[in-house]
Amino acid sequence: MILKGFKEKSNKKYIDKCAQSRVILPNADKLQRVGVLVNSHEFSDPEWIKSLTSLLKIKANDLKILALFNGKKHETSVYTDTFSEKELGWKGQFKSQTVKDFVANKFDLLINFYETDSLALQTISAATQAPLKVGLHNANPDINDLTLDITIKDKNIFKTELIKYLNILNKLSNE
Repeated sequence: MILKGFKEKSNKKYIDKCAQSRVILPNADKLQRVGVLVNSHEFSDPEWIKSLTSLLKIKANDLKILALFNGKKHETSVYTDTFSEKELGWKGQFKSQTVKDFVANKFDLLINFYETDSLALQTISAATQAPLKVGLHNANPDINDLTLDITIKDKNIFKTELIKYLNILNKLSNE
């Protein structure tokens, strides 16, 4: 019990360190690679997420989805790349190669599409290198650059608002 508290505190320090050391440089680059973090128990529609590729004007293989899945052994997830909270180690380190590969990607946009206050999801979001991070209404403001005041059930409104703000920021290609 005590070790769990210390582990949690070390990960919160890691998140704060990542948020404070993050340098955001203005650029005119268009979106090419997008990462999406979801909690599979809150949102289980990977096809809706994949439909973002046409709206964001990116290739389907340039969209990476990583889902938090804390299911039982007999349960399966609708997402191909998953991890569990048990895989979170000390100081922001993960035991899963899937998470390490996701964090190693250089995304142009990271979408934090979850509402839960999950330390594992926040740690991955903080560790992922992306010049623009978008989250939902109760997301950690230190991690996200843009927070949309929308619940996860309003997925079509989220899509509309995301496209609107990306057009304002001139991040979508004209193709």
